[in-house]
Amino acid sequence: MYLLFILFFAGISGFSGICFPKRDFVFLLDESGSVGSTHFQTMKRFVREFMEHFTIGPTANQFSVVVFNDVAREVFSLNRHFSLSDIQSAVMNVTYSGGGTSIGKALDYARLVSFTSSRGAAKIVILITDGQSSISNEAQLLKDQNVTIFCIGVTTGIKEQLLRNVSTHNDYTNITDKFTTISRIKAHVVEKSCADRMYNF
Repeated sequence: MYLLFILFFAGISGFSGICFPKRDFVFLLDESGSVGSTHFQTMKRFVREFMEHFTIGPTANQFSVVVFNDVAREVFSLNRHFSLSDIQSAVMNVTYSGGGTSIGKALDYARLVSFTSSRGAAKIVILITDGQSSISNEAQLLKDQNVTIFCIGVTTGIKEQLLRNVSTHNDYTNITDKFTTISRIKAHVVEKSCADRMYNF
C-alpha cells in the first residue's frame, strides 16, 4: 500500500513524494533589506511547500525556522509544532524586518541554539539568501557537529563560491537568478535532504 502511495506521487522530473526518514530541519531565511517583503513572502511559500513532502511529528521529521539580517532570531524551535497545518501556518505568519546580512550569525545561531533540542535525528540546515556576507569558520563548526548544510542562493548578487564553501557538498548548493524561479529547485533539495545517506565531510 505504501509503495503504491509513493509511486502515485512520484514526479517524472524529480522527487515529489513523501519522505519518511527522521530529520531535524532548521531553515535560515534571509530577511535583509535587499530581499524585500514581496520576495520574503515567496521564500516563505517555498518553505511551506517544502514541508508538504515530509511526515511531521515527535518521532518523525521536525522543523525550525530562524530568520536573520544583522542578527539571527528564532521564529519557532524544532519541538514546537507537530502537525503540517500548524507548522505551515507558523511559517506564513513570519514577519519581515529588513536590515543587513550576516550569514555567519545565522549559522552560529543554528549551532548554539537550534540543535540543542535535536533528538538524535539527522541534522540539516537549509540556508536561503540573496546577499553577500563575510564569514569565518561558522560553517565548519556546524559541519563538525554532523550538521548537513544546503544553500540556496537567489539573484545575481550572491557570492556563489562562498555558498559552495558553506554547503556540505557541492551538489547541496543551488543557485537561481530570481525569486520567481526558486520553486523550480524545490524537488532537488527535497530529494537530496531525504536521502538515507548524505555527504557529511
